[in-house]
Amino acid sequence: MKDGLMLLIAGLLCAGGAALFFRFFGNEAFNVIILVTLASALVDNARLRRRLREMGAKPDGKRTWL
Repeated sequence: MKDGLMLLIAGLLCAGGAALFFRFFGNEAFNVIILVTLASALVDNARLRRRLREMGAKPDGKRTWL
């Protein structure tokens, strides 16, 4: 019972946050989501490359994304 109530409260808070997000950004909300996704992918890529270098991986010098 207690877990179900906490899950319901968490769901309501997430729904309220999403409604406020779309109300605040309006038509630009999807552009903001895409921008945040792109930025997080680039940061994660840099983190993974750094981790590979620390582990001793030798890149072959070929980049396929630029």
